[in-house]
Amino acid sequence: QVAIKIMSLEEEMSEELAANEILAMRDNRSPNIVTYLDSYLVDAELWLAMEFMDGGTLFDVLRAVYLEEGHIGAVCRE
Repeated sequence: QVAIKIMSLEEEMSEELAANEILAMRDNRSPNIVTYLDSYLVDAELWLAMEFMDGGTLFDVLRAVYLEEGHIGAVCRE
């Protein structure tokens, strides 16, 4: 299974943010970072194919509960 993250490229600074995200995932192979597989340009969107993680994203966790910086670090590490 893979996950597809769709990023709009029409917003200001979105191309730079997308490029930074691709570089961070591609260049930082770690068991603590989802594995970047490939990217595709579809109309005005960038589709990022990456490892599927059924637990959701760190952003999902941070929206649901308040965590101190140390706790966020522990979640990222695990």
